[in-house]
Amino acid sequence: MQTIKKPLFDNITQEFRLPVIDAESCVHSLCNTTDCHACVDACPSQAWILDDDSLGLDIEACDGCGLCVPACPSGALHVHFPWVTRQLGSRMIALFACDKSGINENNGILPCIHALGLRQLLQLYNSGVQHLLLATAACKACSRLQNESLYQRVERLNQLLDEHKKPPIIIMQRSNDVWKKVFRTDETVCRGTQVSRRDFLSGGGKQIHQQLLIIDPLNHSEFQTIPPGKLLPDLGETKAHWPWTPRLDESKCNGCNACIKLCPTNALSLIQTDDNSSKLYELNPQNCTGCGICTAVCESDAISIHRWILSSPSQIMLSEEVCQSCGNDFHIPQTQLIPKDENSKILLCRICQHHNYNNNLYQVLE
Repeated sequence: MQTIKKPLFDNITQEFRLPVIDAESCVHSLCNTTDCHACVDACPSQAWILDDDSLGLDIEACDGCGLCVPACPSGALHVHFPWVTRQLGSRMIALFACDKSGINENNGILPCIHALGLRQLLQLYNSGVQHLLLATAACKACSRLQNESLYQRVERLNQLLDEHKKPPIIIMQRSNDVWKKVFRTDETVCRGTQVSRRDFLSGGGKQIHQQLLIIDPLNHSEFQTIPPGKLLPDLGETKAHWPWTPRLDESKCNGCNACIKLCPTNALSLIQTDDNSSKLYELNPQNCTGCGICTAVCESDAISIHRWILSSPSQIMLSEEVCQSCGNDFHIPQTQLIPKDENSKILLCRICQHHNYNNNLYQVLE
């Protein structure tokens, strides 16, 4: 067997760690005017290249840290998460170790533990994992971590879980020896199901592999782009500190529907009232990813996005009107209707508001 030289082996390892890009989910593929640069800001090695024409990755500069993954609002970036679970008493524990921790195992080793984003944390939580056993190096001194850390994400999430009487996520940091000892205990497949080494060696490995394909939430494509708010456990109430919340300033909105048409997750939608008598805008923070498309296309700066604020789904009633200049139908928030004592004023659609509608199409010039 030919021995692979180390430089070639390193190149193969590096390419395996490169983020997988789902171009169709990228904000820049969904909207040409977006100013999203989350992956660029999160990359410690400046491997992401963004200009007016394209977004690219310098594979020579990328070290596969994966920090761009939790930063990407739309979930268009993904790296493979090699994770393992173990059962200690009644607790289900997920093990992760930084590749700078000095632990050399085949599974559970991440280039950087801070690549675990909110989506990954919620997927673990929904799979019954509430404890994380971590082995790290000196994170504060590491040049990779420049933005939000895993610990900050867990703290934010635990505040939400505590508000609704849900058990928190517990981070346990132990010595490398303790991590290895727990790692070498029996394999846990899901929610406490265990397979002994004897069963594994006698043919149980295939069964484990089949089950992991089904229950591996961290690497399942269908979970990678789902809004974090939809991954939250049932909170029992609609009002909560959602990861992302869109807000609409009714006094600025001109009813153009640009945000409605371009929102990829239906966090903003135009619906009919129950009696079909009128229309309304519905803002649902559960569906929001914070991608910023709505703010980029709003010509009147009526939309804003907020992180972790207390909110609930909201509705804005619309008034159906006829433009007194061009005769076209349009709608605006009801709060913008002209008071009855000012009915003499002309009600115009957003297009005619920007033009001198008193100009005649044909004029005789002397």
